[in-house]
Amino acid sequence: MKDRKKDERVRTWVFIAYPESMPENWRDILAELGVPWACSPLHDEDVYDGGEKKKPHYHFVLSFSGPKSFDQVKEITDKLNAPIPDKCHSVRGAVRYFLHLDSPEKFNYSSRRNEIQAGGGFDVEDALKLSSSEEEEIAQNIESVIYEKCVMEYVDLAYWVRKYHPEWRKVLKTNSYHFTQIMKSLRHGRHIVDIETGEVVYGES
Repeated sequence: MKDRKKDERVRTWVFIAYPESMPENWRDILAELGVPWACSPLHDEDVYDGGEKKKPHYHFVLSFSGPKSFDQVKEITDKLNAPIPDKCHSVRGAVRYFLHLDSPEKFNYSSRRNEIQAGGGFDVEDALKLSSSEEEEIAQNIESVIYEKCVMEYVDLAYWVRKYHPEWRKVLKTNSYHFTQIMKSLRHGRHIVDIETGEVVYGES
């Protein structure tokens, strides 16, 4: 009996591949197909539930202009010596998984964002674009860092974000004036007061 699940056609497919098995010209193979594709940084810090390290691997996304069947996509993964592909209903979700952005229990690869590779017109930045609520959450996190660490210089904040949370850099740059004004106030007062209660909530009283 035919596997209906495999026969279902979708536009976006994902698969993993192992470095030692991939042909050296794998980029040329994908380029010849003309399909938009993206490849994750090397996942070499993933572990199983028991703590054992997983075999280093890459995650791939193929985004076709029209629906493709399992067999059609498997022809491609076979050329790359990769395991069988799987359907994907969210390009954004698949690319965010490259960095484990929505999987806090997994190793975070955000510092390797610049290692994402893409071709065929695949727009990685569009796939990783933050929603308004995500930008607001990051902005609040940056404010908390300023308050709790009593950061008074923009250069110190920029360095900290670059080193520890590079995925926050866009929000930092977009809201640099706002954060600079907070730090400027801290330099003058060295503490933050709850204007409702008069209580010093951060810094020296």
